[in-house]
Amino acid sequence: VLYHEGVDEQKVVAGIKRLLKSRHGREDFTITTQQQMLDVMGSILDIITFAVAAIGAISLLVGAIGIITIMTISVAERTSEIGLIRALGGRYNQILMLFLGEAVVLSAIGGALGLLGGIGIGQLLTLMIPALPVHTPWTYVLLAEVSAVLIGLVAGVFPALRAARLDPVEALRAE
Repeated sequence: VLYHEGVDEQKVVAGIKRLLKSRHGREDFTITTQQQMLDVMGSILDIITFAVAAIGAISLLVGAIGIITIMTISVAERTSEIGLIRALGGRYNQILMLFLGEAVVLSAIGGALGLLGGIGIGQLLTLMIPALPVHTPWTYVLLAEVSAVLIGLVAGVFPALRAARLDPVEALRAE
């Protein structure tokens, strides 16, 4: 039912209800307004948004664990190299920054690949369903990449500290 702008929605619903009751003899119908449908759609979208955010959070946690694992293995494999750098005068901060930098680069590349995949899926959806409004705002792209780098930085702290604290003599002996 269409009605003029500015007319009270509840009056229209009450009028329709009276008319249908008089024709049917009882209330054997349901009237759903556009606002009610929009409210239901909004709550469904809120649930979907929460689910996507939860999946994203789990993905970020898995990514952080992956970076910690990769960087810990890297420290273990390069123990003698770290010992040599320290023996030649490399400072604690230099070793720390080396491994933190590696973690940040690793997470930045992972974030960029994830963004490319997500944007690619969005473009594929646009090709398959042209009426579907799929777009990726640049602010979200930037926010996602910054988040990936920050997670890499945080995840790289433990392995970097472990590498920087290695005793040069013991590290050289490790090989």
